[in-house]
Amino acid sequence: MVTHYSANGANAACGRTSQTLNSTQAADQVSCKSCLRSLAAPDSAAVAAKAKTPSLAELRKQRQQQAAPAPVPAFSVKASWQARLSSQADRWRLPRGARKQICV
Repeated sequence: MVTHYSANGANAACGRTSQTLNSTQAADQVSCKSCLRSLAAPDSAAVAAKAKTPSLAELRKQRQQQAAPAPVPAFSVKASWQARLSSQADRWRLPRGARKQICV
């Protein structure tokens, strides 16, 4: 049978709660792996004192702030399509709908 760690006898360190929970306050008698992991976890003061490694999102934000914002050219689908059609030798295109299309 698995033995959980519980300081008050009702709630285990792994999150389980039950009236019939086999628990103990002695850390050397615990056999639940989740309870053992929570007992071995470092305290929050030691974790806060340790230098935090920046996350990928923080690194991206820093890189974007350092890089000069490049001007974004205005892109118009209609204007680019008209330029593409006007550069063709024959200025007619096949109709795509029910309406007849005009020469560009």
